[in-house]
Amino acid sequence: MNSKIVTIFFVALSLMLLLSVGGSFWDGSIDLLLHDNGSWKFPKTLFVFWLGLSPSGILLSAFLLIMKVRIHRRTSLLLELSSFCCLAVSFLYAWLYENSLAMNCNVYSIGIVGFISLLYFVTHLIAADSAEDLTLCKELAKIRRPLAWIILPTVFWVVSAFGLDFARVENSFWQGAFFPLYLVACTFYLGLAIAVALLLFENYFNRLIERLLVLCSWFMLLMFLWIILLKGEGCFTSFVFCCLVPQLLFIEAVRENVWGRLIVVMSILFGVLLKCDYLVNSNELLFFSNANFADVSLILAGAMLFVCLFLGVRFLLSRFFENDEILMGEVDSSLDSSDGEVPDENEKKYYPSFSAPEFKVVRLPVLCGVLAAVAYGYFTSDWINLAGPFGAYVSCLLVCLKPFVHLGFFRKRREEGRK
Repeated sequence: MNSKIVTIFFVALSLMLLLSVGGSFWDGSIDLLLHDNGSWKFPKTLFVFWLGLSPSGILLSAFLLIMKVRIHRRTSLLLELSSFCCLAVSFLYAWLYENSLAMNCNVYSIGIVGFISLLYFVTHLIAADSAEDLTLCKELAKIRRPLAWIILPTVFWVVSAFGLDFARVENSFWQGAFFPLYLVACTFYLGLAIAVALLLFENYFNRLIERLLVLCSWFMLLMFLWIILLKGEGCFTSFVFCCLVPQLLFIEAVRENVWGRLIVVMSILFGVLLKCDYLVNSNELLFFSNANFADVSLILAGAMLFVCLFLGVRFLLSRFFENDEILMGEVDSSLDSSDGEVPDENEKKYYPSFSAPEFKVVRLPVLCGVLAAVAYGYFTSDWINLAGPFGAYVSCLLVCLKPFVHLGFFRKRREEGRK
């Protein structure tokens, strides 16, 4: 880890937080921080922002694994850990400012996705710690991609359902089939931006992720322009920060500089924050016209909490992340095989759809998950929107139990054979 950058960033963030809290006493906005009267909408903006960030890391990690794009094990673990930290920050906002936020079942479905992501993350950690036990490592490697196949559509479903419900309740301007696609694209874009930022603190970078970030920025640029042309209005400041500023990565001086890449990532995150405020208030200029030190304090407090949670867990589990490896500069992940998986001799073989190894692993757990979802929807009709995520959770749980049951069965047979 690049301790110099981490120290500078942490000290700067702490000083800005102290100054903003002091400024809130000066302009009288401290009352907004201490007393939740339900009229302050900015906590809802930050809640939507951090809740949108929460599935981005796990989504990118699962997508790259499914597409068989090799990234370093540490990179995927960092992405998965960032999802939990973002989810914790969003739920803290929901707890502190519950009068300003309206919780519904679609928000809780993101919490279920968090539990599924936790299973995926813990499985990855155990596989990394079991590198010497090739039997366990190979069994766990067999379920990582099947887990990703369950997680990926579940994240798409939950994000789409949350977006459509938000548009129905908060802002009818965003109703339509186009909005879920827009939200999923933003989530994937945020995952790439977070990956670039996290690798900066780890003192190495990945060219493939940076290229994907630029490519995704072009797609987001087209989507922003389409919304502006279709609806006749949009958040132009968010368009500048999210889509135009990332094009600076074409300049070598920015692309090769640590602080240049960090500025681009912070620009993307700030642009998404502006977009979240626009979704909540339907006014582009309200973010700047009503800005006060309480708003700044709330932004910096969330960022500080994320940094503390992330670094705390990162140092606590450092032996899983580092595994006696020192990474510096550019890491060519296409030539790296240390991503926690044991190389599969049959990986390049062609399999028909219903005889692939991943399908054989997930078919029974998915069937049980579907039955659990139907039963859940039948007995709890008021929370039927949680039936799908609940079924995915049951499926993931059964998939995670499969290697341990398999190993226990073979060990028992081996002991009986010796007798």
